[in-house]
Amino acid sequence: MLYGIISDIHGNLEAGIAVKEFLQKKEVEKILILGDIIGYGANPEECINLFDTQEVVFIKGNHEEAIITGNHDIFTTDARISIEWTDKHFSKSYREKISGWKEVLEIDDFVLCHGGLIDPLYFYTNTRTKAKKIFEQFKFKYCFVGHTHFPMAYSLCTSEEIPSIIAQQPDGSLQIVLEEHKRYIINTGSVGQPRDGNPCACCGIFDTQKQIFQLFRVNYPVDKTAKKILDAGLPSSLASRIVRGI
Repeated sequence: MLYGIISDIHGNLEAGIAVKEFLQKKEVEKILILGDIIGYGANPEECINLFDTQEVVFIKGNHEEAIITGNHDIFTTDARISIEWTDKHFSKSYREKISGWKEVLEIDDFVLCHGGLIDPLYFYTNTRTKAKKIFEQFKFKYCFVGHTHFPMAYSLCTSEEIPSIIAQQPDGSLQIVLEEHKRYIINTGSVGQPRDGNPCACCGIFDTQKQIFQLFRVNYPVDKTAKKILDAGLPSSLASRIVRGI
């Protein structure tokens, strides 16, 4: 099976279109989206429409949860402003749709969530110590997450106590040959707002037959998305972040 695994589109329609076209060219059979398809960007409903097909499975992220619950106070100022903007531009039918998305999904020998299995919506899997807690508390072969907007992976051999870090290549990509005697937590980065200094959209593909995960970087018209953010009256810092990839 060839899965496209992506996360954190964040209302960035141009990045979403570029990634969807890339995955179609690679002939993936199913697309798995690890939450936060909305927030920050100016096209929340359009991004959902873009991927709303039978071949796509959505997982709930913390931005979807904020729209459902109305709890915006836990977010940073810019994030809260963007959520409030999204709230005003989000119709009832879309609220009902995101309310049905699961927080955790298991498929064969791998599991999916937005943040980390300790707290599927809000946990940041961004250190060895945090990865170690997940490995210790949950049984899985592979776990795919997003939320940090930073592509990275952790592996743990059966004989090891501390996970190893698998860092991205200089061009922002990843290629991991998944070994039988190891377990993995893989962060697929962000489609719509990468924060690793590379503005190109992150796009993951998991080949279950070859047991290989690859993370690609996909160009898209960043300036067009930035202008949409500014024209919508959203914080200018959000436009600056996507241009710089931070």
